[in-house]
Amino acid sequence: MKSLLPWRRAGVLCMALAGAVAAHAQVLQFKWGHVYEPTSIFHQQAELAARKIAEQSDGKIKIEVVPSSKLGQEADFPLMLANDSVQIAYVGQATLAEGYPPLSLGSYPFAFKDLDHMRKYLASPLLADLMKGYNERSGNRMVAAVYYGARQVTSAKPLSKPEDFRDLRLYVPAAAAYQLFATALDAKPVTLPFMSLYSALKKNEVEAQENPLDIVKSKKLYEVQKYVLLTAHVYDTLGIVIGKAAWARLAPAQQAMVEKVLVETAKWTNVGVIAGELEDEKFLRDKGMTVAPVNRQLFLERIVKRSTPEQAGARPGDYAKLQALAGAN
Repeated sequence: MKSLLPWRRAGVLCMALAGAVAAHAQVLQFKWGHVYEPTSIFHQQAELAARKIAEQSDGKIKIEVVPSSKLGQEADFPLMLANDSVQIAYVGQATLAEGYPPLSLGSYPFAFKDLDHMRKYLASPLLADLMKGYNERSGNRMVAAVYYGARQVTSAKPLSKPEDFRDLRLYVPAAAAYQLFATALDAKPVTLPFMSLYSALKKNEVEAQENPLDIVKSKKLYEVQKYVLLTAHVYDTLGIVIGKAAWARLAPAQQAMVEKVLVETAKWTNVGVIAGELEDEKFLRDKGMTVAPVNRQLFLERIVKRSTPEQAGARPGDYAKLQALAGAN
């Protein structure tokens, strides 16, 4: 009998190793890609969500947050989510609309009257229905929408009215909604990798750009731009999107937990972005930028002469529903 004991010990050891391997295999490793700097509130939210998800899953879901376009540009993420080379990503609504045009509603220039209008949209059945439509069309899962900020124009020279944009070399992302803002004003839209924007402005390859003020601050664009024009032409949002394959790897209880954490941390981010916008404006003034308001109505009139929300991809009737939210209590 003694001669069999080593074999028994070996069998027990093999079973233990097999159990350890199985336990390790149950740990899901996800990558969350985005284009923002580690100092941005969006990176902070992603890190916070990753910690909460790891804790609430007892370490079975681990998320590595990869900032600063290290995994790719935003326009790359929808395909990367589809082929599972990235599992979670921040993707702007205008970029998502390239695959599901009805989402362009929220990116149509001057669709929102003010910040309160945007806040109502974030909590509305209208946005929930659009997210559902995107999920059904793409197979991915947009679990939350995050307020990205009001998009403003910065430039190397003073601008005040639509006519000042004629032939202006204006950086805009590749998505059609952003391009519409530039072309409707007879600017020359320039699209380039987000990480190259600072250099292009410094070299005067582009004269102006449009982004929320947090981006102007975090990317230090105040070093290469002099003026801020407060157009607020888009009150922008980001989708937090989980790829189809990654979502399928989560058990139903895990899906519910992950979605809840992401929705809760998105609300935290919304509050932070809203509070930060006034701080960012003061910060940029202190850095020597000239910050000026604009007559938004003049710009809106120019936009509506060139296109309609439906031509941009919105579903018939959705724009009217969006406008009705402005007066809702």
